[in-house]
Amino acid sequence: MKRLLTIRGLSFSYDGRRKILDGVNLDLHAGESLAIMGYSGSGKTTLLKIIAGLLYPYEGIVEVTADRGGIGYIPQNVGLVKNLTALQNVLHGSLGRVGVLAGMVSKFPAEEVEKAYRLLGEMGLADVADRKAGLLSGGERQRVAVARSLMQSPSILLADEFVSDLDIINAIEVMTLTNKICKRNNIALLMTMHDVQLVNKFADRVAVLKDGRITADMPAGQIDVNTLATILTGGTMR
Repeated sequence: MKRLLTIRGLSFSYDGRRKILDGVNLDLHAGESLAIMGYSGSGKTTLLKIIAGLLYPYEGIVEVTADRGGIGYIPQNVGLVKNLTALQNVLHGSLGRVGVLAGMVSKFPAEEVEKAYRLLGEMGLADVADRKAGLLSGGERQRVAVARSLMQSPSILLADEFVSDLDIINAIEVMTLTNKICKRNNIALLMTMHDVQLVNKFADRVAVLKDGRITADMPAGQIDVNTLATILTGGTMR
């Protein structure tokens, strides 16, 4: 598999004293699904923001060799515009291609509109395309956020706890649809998650962040609640 992301010796601090990330090494390949687990405050969100180019400066190497639309990013708060429709929110994922002006005047090329409708359909949202985001359910909003990121045609999709606010049924539905599209299009999926069952169901690998370092990197099927607890309380597994 083609390696799309290479991280070596990555360190980061918000205040110049305490390191949130401390010597992180990580690889991600095309079509691979990697879950990052760890305590709250362990640096998971910070790691994703650095990969997405939202945080700088840092020490170390973060090399992205993704082609197509580069990196798609789904923040934990989803970030939809509530007074815009589901379709309009998804179309905003194409602004990198069509320009900000298109979004301001809501004039998108026909092929972009067609693609947005197709993605909404693939996420099971064809019937809510014209409904404002503020009127959608939590699961529907999450699926719109996924479709918006996929609108970029990314090689890497970053997802920060994007199903953490959903009940298990909706979480599985969102993850199933997202994982299916990513596998079909050879998109690498890097997600932060806290639910071991979801990790084992949808990830190929799991990496555990503790005290700013990757203390475990293994096939997802090898992780369970007891193993995770051992790692987070002092054990090291690779």
